[in-house]
Amino acid sequence: MRKHVLWIPVLLITVFFTACLLPPNKGLIGPIKLPESDAYLPTEKVQWWYWTGHLNDEEGRHYGFEVCFFAFPDLGSQLCQVAVTDVAENRFDFKEYIIDFKLPDKLTNRFNLHTKKKEVIAKGHADPDTAYGKDYIYATIKDDLVLELDITSNAPAVLHYGANAHPYRFGGYTYYYSREDMTATGTLMKGDKSYTVSGTAWFDRQYGALYRAIDYGWQWFAIRLDDGRRIMLFDFRGKYADIERYGSITDTNNMTRDLTPDDYTVTIKDHWKSPHTGCKYPMGWDVAIGDLRFTVEPMVIDQELRATHGYWAGPEYWEGACSVSGDVTGTAYVELNGYCRGMAGTFRP
Repeated sequence: MRKHVLWIPVLLITVFFTACLLPPNKGLIGPIKLPESDAYLPTEKVQWWYWTGHLNDEEGRHYGFEVCFFAFPDLGSQLCQVAVTDVAENRFDFKEYIIDFKLPDKLTNRFNLHTKKKEVIAKGHADPDTAYGKDYIYATIKDDLVLELDITSNAPAVLHYGANAHPYRFGGYTYYYSREDMTATGTLMKGDKSYTVSGTAWFDRQYGALYRAIDYGWQWFAIRLDDGRRIMLFDFRGKYADIERYGSITDTNNMTRDLTPDDYTVTIKDHWKSPHTGCKYPMGWDVAIGDLRFTVEPMVIDQELRATHGYWAGPEYWEGACSVSGDVTGTAYVELNGYCRGMAGTFRP
C-alpha cells in the first residue's frame, strides 16, 4: 500500500514539470487576424486556400472554376486541385497535383503557393489597412486548358464563428473565414484560342485540426444572389448533422448575421449516381432561410473530381457550379465531400 502512496507525489511532480517544460497546444493560436492569417501557418495540422467562382467570356459562355491548395505540415506535403466547368459544352475538366516533401513558403501576411513545375500558381496579399485581398491565379487543367485570373475583394472578409477557433463535437477544431465578394478578370485558353473572361470569385481560408472533419464529410454551399447578398451554409454527415450545422448571410451593406441550425433548412431534391465511381450524391436542394425560399441546382450534373494517385482511395468528391432560382436568383458553388470512397466516404451512413 505504501508503495502506491509514494507514487502520488512522484506523479504530481512529473505532471508539473511536463506542463512547465512542454509547449502548449500551438494549434490554438488565438483569433483570426487579417492579413496575418492569409499566410501559411506551420502549427496548423491541415489548412487550405480555396477559390471557386463563375465566369463569362466575351461570347457569353458561362464557366465555373475551382482552384485549391491543401497543406499538411505533419506529412510534409501539399495537394493541389483545379477544375473548370464549361456549361455550354456540358463539360467538366479537372487535374490533381501532389506536392511531396514541400510545404508552402513561410511568408508574412501573404501566401505564395505553387506546384513543383508551376503548373498551378496561387499568390496573394491583403491590404494591411482594409484586409481586402488581391490574388493571382494561374492554373493548368490540361495542356490546352489554362486559366489565368486576377482576383480582387470588393468587401471585408466574413469571419466565421466570431473569428475564433470552433471546437467540433466529434473532435478537432477549425478557424474559418471567407472573402465572399471578389471580382475575377483574366483569360481562359481553350485549345488554340484564348478568351477574355470576367466574373465573381469566392475565397475560403480554413485551418486547424481538421482530419476528423474531413472524415465525416459535408454539404457546403457558397451562394451569391443577384441582389448582392451572400450566403454560406454547411452541415456534416452522420450523427452530428443536426448539431454541426452553421451558416451566415451577408447583406448589401456587408453586415453579416450568423445562421444557427434553427435558422435554415436544406432539403435534398434528388440524387445522382456517378458512372465513374458508382458513388451517390445529393443533386438539387430546396433552401429555406426564414421567409426566403430558393432552389439550388447544378449547371452540369457530372462535376465529380476524382483523385488520380494511388496513395489512398480518394479523395473523390463532387464540387460544381450551380444556379439559384425561386424567390431570388443567383449563382452558387456546392461541395459534397464524404459521399464517395475515401477516408470515410461510402463507409459512413
